[in-house]
Amino acid sequence: MVSKSILINVLHFQMTLKKLLFLFLCTFPAFLKAQEIQRLSLDELIQIAYQNQPALNISLLEREIMENNVKSSLSGWLPQAGLDADYFRYFEQPVAIFPDFNNPESGAVQEVRTGVPFNSNLNFYINQPIVNNDLFRAKGQANPLRNSAEQSLELVKIDLNVNTSKAFFEALLSQEEIKILQEDIQRQERQLKDAKSLFEAGITDNIDFKRASITLQNSRSALFQAKEQYQISLARLKEISGIQTDFQIELDYDLNELTEKVYLDTLEGVNFDKRYETKYLLSQKSIQEAELAYARRTYLPDLNAFFNYNIIYQTLDGSQLFNTAFPNSLAGFRLAFPIFQGGRRNYQIRAADLQLKQLEVAQKELQLQVSREHQEALSAYKTYLYQWKIQEENKKTAEEIYQTISLQYEEGIKNFLEVIQAEADLRTSRINAINALFRLMASKIDLLRARGEILTEEL
Repeated sequence: MVSKSILINVLHFQMTLKKLLFLFLCTFPAFLKAQEIQRLSLDELIQIAYQNQPALNISLLEREIMENNVKSSLSGWLPQAGLDADYFRYFEQPVAIFPDFNNPESGAVQEVRTGVPFNSNLNFYINQPIVNNDLFRAKGQANPLRNSAEQSLELVKIDLNVNTSKAFFEALLSQEEIKILQEDIQRQERQLKDAKSLFEAGITDNIDFKRASITLQNSRSALFQAKEQYQISLARLKEISGIQTDFQIELDYDLNELTEKVYLDTLEGVNFDKRYETKYLLSQKSIQEAELAYARRTYLPDLNAFFNYNIIYQTLDGSQLFNTAFPNSLAGFRLAFPIFQGGRRNYQIRAADLQLKQLEVAQKELQLQVSREHQEALSAYKTYLYQWKIQEENKKTAEEIYQTISLQYEEGIKNFLEVIQAEADLRTSRINAINALFRLMASKIDLLRARGEILTEEL
């Protein structure tokens, strides 16, 4: 028979295996997911940035904070109810002075201790503001404050869109350069093989073979550099998008589709009202206008309606304090009217008015800044568009030259040095063309931003 201790050990071993199996099944899909390379388009990266970017999350929190602050300020219009209670014991009761009621004409007074040693009060009250300058200001500033928080969030989203797009295009540029260099290396490896065969056959000397070897090594070095630059660009893109560094991604894009979308109407002007900076400044002006109105209304009194219900407990014996209650209640109005404040109201009005004028000057400055930004973005866009068209023509010409010289080299008309030079010109023209294209895409983003036409998702 199997001993009891052995049976217990077997059961413990089985339970341990089950736990390990369960842990493996839970973590293995996550491990696989971490190892998968996720292909992401620009739109998907922007959506990820909306979810993960700390700066945007901070702005979302600021919007919520502003909303709660506004609601807190407006809550003062509602009735304010409260309950006060106290308990106290007189060690020496207060003294009241009364006239001599037996002989009032004598002018003599009597000192009488009033009250009882043990006391407790319970007071329930309701206050309803009717006229209150602070509440008028809160009401006037509520919507502008909400708008300013929303517009501030929108500015962060626009910056996030622009920065993510530019980082995406920068990474694409490195990726396209890698493709160009890989194609060059494949072609140069064939050239090296052909040059080696001709040298071994005694048809040519070793000069062509050595030149082909040098060219291939230079291309491999350039490819290594391009791959490292791609990793840098990818790291920047992950940082802007809020993606963890250990998460593997690839860029999903259609170069032909991107090329078709580079064109913009260069005759369109800038509309200041489309810029969220203008909208934000207008909200700040509305807030300051409410502040100026508040300063001008400081002559208003504070008027409140109130209701109080009091329960008073008094006794000579502390143990009997709460046996007998003496309730009373009252309702009425309370008025507080400022008479003289040392000229503070006038100074507040002047300061608020100057701050409003300051915002008006800032609005003019913003228009000048927007005009400059639009002109810079428009000029850059036109320049890169022109360069891109020129580089595309140069690329086609370089391809034709390379094809012609390659054929002439095979026929013995051209030497290998001319093939290397034509290939270098082809590689340079292709890289210049792709550089110009992605610079054009980035300048298009800047132009759309200057015009206030960057589209964002509602959060």
